[in-house]
Amino acid sequence: MMKQLLEILRDYRFIDRAILFLRLFVGVLIALHIIDKLQTYNFVLTGYPALLFESSWATFVIFTALEAIFAVMLILGWGTRFAAFIMALGMFVEIFIIYPSLGWLGVERQILYIGIYITLVVSGSGRYGLEYRLNRKYKNVKF
Repeated sequence: MMKQLLEILRDYRFIDRAILFLRLFVGVLIALHIIDKLQTYNFVLTGYPALLFESSWATFVIFTALEAIFAVMLILGWGTRFAAFIMALGMFVEIFIIYPSLGWLGVERQILYIGIYITLVVSGSGRYGLEYRLNRKYKNVKF
């Protein structure tokens, strides 16, 4: 019975498909978020903090570019753990440094993202990620 169950799990790889969906889902959400930020650039820039530089414009450009790079990394499944870890740290910074006055109800979106990112840090890219394909150990494995 247990042997049959393990065979079914090995054959169908539902977990890898769920990770693929999660990577694609959060990557597309980040991309849509970036498009929205760029469309409402003047409004976003007025409330954007100047964390690393003197101007909020420089911080906005660098953080938006990093978000775009990490979104592409998550979608492709390359450097998934690193990208998800950095994005989770970014959400923690938003919660505790940028918007601490909002309280827990004002940061529920960030908390949801942290949960998704931590899941991706633990799981990695899965079988359908670029990392899996590029790993020398699995060169002969077919999808």
